[in-house]
Formats: sequence, structure tokens, C-alpha cells
Amino acid sequence: MKVSSPIGELPFEPTKLRYTRAGIELEGVMGAWPARVQISRKDIPRLIRVALGAAALRSAIVTVFGRRRTAHGRSS
Repeated sequence: MKVSSPIGELPFEPTKLRYTRAGIELEGVMGAWPARVQISRKDIPRLIRVALGAAALRSAIVTVFGRRRTAHGRSS
């Protein structure tokens, strides 16, 4: 994984994933520094909406371009 920041792109290497009462914690190393991502229960509906929106967009693009290729005699 990569994290974009003002100092450039840094690799993020996850080392632990925990489920807690507060939500989800992902621990790892970002570049030379320890890092932790905390996803609270309040964040989960937003993440689901983002994921579903991305999946819907991908599906629409595949459908449009897949039909276009089929219409022009190419297989997808």
C-alpha cells in the first residue's frame, strides 16, 4: 500500500488488524515511522458507501465499454 503525503508517497506495511469496541484498528509502518489507522463505528457506513459507489462506477464503465466493443464486432 502507498500513502500520499506532502513529503511524497510512502509505503505502508500493515502489521496488525484489530477489532475493538471503538471500531477497527490497523497498525503498521509508514516509511520509517510507526502508524495507526483507526476506523470508528461512525466511519463504517461512509466506507461502505464509498466502496459501493466505486463498485457501481466500475460496473457502469465495464458495461458501457463492453457493449461498445461488442457493437463493433470485438470480443471483450
